Amino acid sequence: MPSPRFSKPKGPGVREAQRLIRTHKNRAWVELALRYGKSFFYQGTLVTCDAQLVEQLLMQRVHTRTRSIVYKKLNQIIPLAPGLLFMDGEPWQRRLEAVMPAFTKARVDTYAGYMHDCIVSYVEQWGASTAIPDLYREIVNLNAEHLFRAGLGLDPQTEHARELGQALIDFKFDLMDPDARLDWFGFSENQLRRFPAFLKAQWRRRRKAGQLRRAVERVSTSEVGSYAQGLNWIHCLRETGFTNEEVTHEVNHLYGAYNALDYAFTGAFYELSRHPQWALLLRNELAEVLGPEGYPTRDTFQALPHTLRFMREVFRCYPVSMGVSRRTGEELRVGELTLPAGQEVLILLHALHHHPDYWDQPDTFDPDRWKEEPRFPYAYVPFLKGPRHCIGRHLAELNFVLVLNAILQRFDIQVHDHEVPLAPYMMPRFERELTCTMARHKEPCPVKMK
Repeated sequence: MPSPRFSKPKGPGVREAQRLIRTHKNRAWVELALRYGKSFFYQGTLVTCDAQLVEQLLMQRVHTRTRSIVYKKLNQIIPLAPGLLFMDGEPWQRRLEAVMPAFTKARVDTYAGYMHDCIVSYVEQWGASTAIPDLYREIVNLNAEHLFRAGLGLDPQTEHARELGQALIDFKFDLMDPDARLDWFGFSENQLRRFPAFLKAQWRRRRKAGQLRRAVERVSTSEVGSYAQGLNWIHCLRETGFTNEEVTHEVNHLYGAYNALDYAFTGAFYELSRHPQWALLLRNELAEVLGPEGYPTRDTFQALPHTLRFMREVFRCYPVSMGVSRRTGEELRVGELTLPAGQEVLILLHALHHHPDYWDQPDTFDPDRWKEEPRFPYAYVPFLKGPRHCIGRHLAELNFVLVLNAILQRFDIQVHDHEVPLAPYMMPRFERELTCTMARHKEPCPVKMK
């Protein structure tokens, strides 16, 4: 029996949790917290959006040394899952040392011009007016080409690079197959019903993983460094002595991080279509500060206050994961809650970013809320904080503003459906395709920013 000193606030049953998720969609995560408290137990895991507890879990090194059992199980189940995010100890340290130099703020800034050129060359293909069947997939394709040129140091027009790009995208979309997804909130009988589809998907994914390994091997032996201006992650990994299998894992992992941002970027343009006044405001600010052919670096961020407020609000409303898992390294006490060492914890990022105790009108998209810093700093952690924070934050933020600038200075975005909810999974995606039109805009009158 557990010691009585370890409190266990009761949470919902499986059916109730699934009912709330089906009924409330993306608001379900806050609804769970409002009904059962900011911290509650669900299937043996502590689920929390308590900012004070989140601070301890992220910032105290003892709770970051051992990865959650959730990540370790995913390593065993998902082909090509082993990578920087899911590892701890020596394997994590080795990978961190190999790729970290490419993600420093100073180095990322030196590639801003090249990244800008990659993005512009893609969006210029849209012409005067282009109907796009799915905004998300279009952003996926844009960022994949950018990843190849600026991240992997490859020319996406070569045969081997195109093969690798298609293999990465196909593999990632396969993991989002609604009949065989793994990122449910806990375990339910619905997953048992889908077990035959899951087994079939696993066979398919292993075959695609093999194709991806072969594609990585071909580009890493024939084309690495063909675009020397890029960050050249494959070259960094090869120089550190990684095997082809390890390089494949990390390339897939790095692409997974890019693909997660694709969702946030889609959310950004979805909101700009819903709030055209913000599209005009940002376009004018970017044009005034950067000029029509200019591009941002992180050093110019301070001159783009509206753009930064918009970016922060996007990352608040569209965190790339509904939650992240942690495992306590020693006994942890926060308020009346006491957790033993080895306790599995799920931090609900979406609920943290939308809880009414932390945010005024949390369901309203309002970049102006960022004129002031949040009252509870650890209620906003899109890139996490502490020893296991996202090392790609500098690149992600720069990439966000580069894409925003390249598109807004050239096109108006009209999404045709402004009532699309999020799918009910831990890895968020829009529930259906976002059809839209990209139309080259007329030059706006110069506007001075206030």
